[in-house]
Amino acid sequence: MRIRFYLKLLFIGVCSLISSISIAAEEMTKTGILLDESWKATVYEFAQENLQHSAWGVEHYERNFHMSKKIAAAESTKVDEDVLFAASFLHDMGVFEPYAIAGAEHSKTAADNIEAILNPTNFPNEKIEDVKATILAHMFYADAGDNKMAAIFHDADTLDFLGSIGVARIISITTRDDWATDLATAIKTIEGFNVDLPSKLIFEGSKEIAKKRVNESNMFIESLKSESNDGNAL
Repeated sequence: MRIRFYLKLLFIGVCSLISSISIAAEEMTKTGILLDESWKATVYEFAQENLQHSAWGVEHYERNFHMSKKIAAAESTKVDEDVLFAASFLHDMGVFEPYAIAGAEHSKTAADNIEAILNPTNFPNEKIEDVKATILAHMFYADAGDNKMAAIFHDADTLDFLGSIGVARIISITTRDDWATDLATAIKTIEGFNVDLPSKLIFEGSKEIAKKRVNESNMFIESLKSESNDGNAL
């Protein structure tokens, strides 16, 4: 009888542990970003349901978040993770319907619409302007000014156009975007990014990461051309 009692307690304990692990897994994104505030869970769910894309979707947002933290650590800078999370998961919403506006800069469109997403949540209202500033500066052609949070996020987003991940992103949009109307155009875009984007980076640590990524990308392109009659059979 006593053995049966202890076995029952053990079973309950194991079930409780499994339940705790399941709950913990649900409280973070697929890359381990904690959803430790209800507004984060809401924003993440919104992104998953509405902002899926092979090149500028949820996985891109996760990478930007982690790369921003890496750059900040190299710069001995503490970032506001509320601002970083909101900017990471909402900065490209301006390219998605119903938010996209033909001919409009998607960063501005996103900044103009984030309050519609954040205001109904318990996101700190006093941080919304910082989120907007970070979003407006995220593209490689944008000027972050003296806003260090925006500068860090700008570099993170720019780096995501380089290296193996940059190659994968641009090839994934082949026939779906002017950057990649066909495979040959996609490769030309990647080659152009390899030349132009490193000079757009702000921090020295970012530039070091870019060197490695450009080398990766160039090696891939060289191999691809050798297998496609110098790129004429792409």
